Amino acid sequence: MSGGVMHVTLRVLAAGLLGGFIGNAVLGLIFTSPPVHALLYDPALQSALFIEITPKRNIPLSVAGLVLLSIIHGWLFYVLRSAMPGATWLGKGLFWGLTIWAMYWLFQEWFIYHALLDEPWLLNALELVILLIGSLVEGLVIAFMLAGHKFAMEPLI
Repeated sequence: MSGGVMHVTLRVLAAGLLGGFIGNAVLGLIFTSPPVHALLYDPALQSALFIEITPKRNIPLSVAGLVLLSIIHGWLFYVLRSAMPGATWLGKGLFWGLTIWAMYWLFQEWFIYHALLDEPWLLNALELVILLIGSLVEGLVIAFMLAGHKFAMEPLI
């Protein structure tokens, strides 16, 4: 592997990991904030199944998996960046964050939390707004690290 390709590969890996780490840190801060947590776990508002099941998840393992999966987000951004709308890393990053949200979180919230755990629409919508914030942060970090640099035209193997 040539030095240029290795540099790009490491940059993509770092962008995905850092984007995933920072995006998930933002999500963690918001979801564990007292007002949001109290609202999402209020038995008068939330489904009993949600309240019973969600505390049983392994949060560190889940977050570690999401951060590692963000490497794919970095790689896909690198591959698709020239086709994305936006003339700057900011525009491309916002687009990419919205794409991450639409392709992953929208489906997960609908299928798992609403359809399977019977989470009410309004709480589901609140979670989607929070997840959009985290996705936008992830997309912006990835774009900042990968868009518009001199290595942008080097191949990635």
